[in-house]
Amino acid sequence: MSTERACPVCQGRHYTRFADERIDPARVGALTYASRKPPEFMCLRLVRCHGCDLVYAPTPPSEEFLHAAYGEAAFDSGPEAMAAARTYAAALRAHLPALAARHGAVDVGAGSGPLLPFFQEQGFHPAIGIEPSRAAIEAAPPAVRPLLREGMFCRALLEGESVSLITSFMTLEHLPDPGQFVGTAHGLLEPGGAIALVVHDWRAPLNRLLGRRSPIIDVEHLQLFSPRALRTLLERSGFERIALQPIRNAYPLRYWLRLTPLPAGAKGVLLRLLERLGLADRQLAMNVGNLLAVGFKPR
Repeated sequence: MSTERACPVCQGRHYTRFADERIDPARVGALTYASRKPPEFMCLRLVRCHGCDLVYAPTPPSEEFLHAAYGEAAFDSGPEAMAAARTYAAALRAHLPALAARHGAVDVGAGSGPLLPFFQEQGFHPAIGIEPSRAAIEAAPPAVRPLLREGMFCRALLEGESVSLITSFMTLEHLPDPGQFVGTAHGLLEPGGAIALVVHDWRAPLNRLLGRRSPIIDVEHLQLFSPRALRTLLERSGFERIALQPIRNAYPLRYWLRLTPLPAGAKGVLLRLLERLGLADRQLAMNVGNLLAVGFKPR
């Protein structure tokens, strides 16, 4: 039997049951470890830490398995990735003036790199994306592809770079050790640099309402954050001036429909109706329980 890990944020070992494991091997496929896939509503066993309020899987898959799964994952989210990048860029913009400099900007879990042109427009040099999925990198536009570095986030991929900003959006839930990730980011950043994270907030009203039928309940997610858990993570790694805020995501109606827990037949009927009315690609901004955190390294 696998040894249970401690809470990956506060290292506590006292917890309450949150969700039992639910995995159907017949439903595991090329999109299981891909971003913005249709919800599968499968999950690992999850518990809630008494110390910091993190929900986490005490017996996650091995790092070797995860590296291979993400490296081989399919990529099927180009338009949605662009929509997400616009949301994140808008949320980030207000925090950029507080940076000490605008040297390198690094997006971890960059996918096909839709956020990297925004970094360039804001004066960051270089703009770098780190992405483990070869399929995602190959889907990047020709001008963006050279900015992407294949692999898992580590110091070696950024050797010799001066880094003012590290971002990671909807990635922290997937990492076997989010504390190590944030600690490494702190070490790489220049004094006065910042980290910006977007995560699912499991305590957000919509996620609490949907319960096990929320899209955040997913076999990829090794942990789920609340505002308290996310602040604790950043503080323990030495970040200061931490700001947390909910964000509104804007996606086409067809994508919002894709995320709902409705039966496939009902989704098909509604999608055809939206397409007939010319509304399927209409953008709709909603607060669905996503949380932005920005923290600064002391100068």
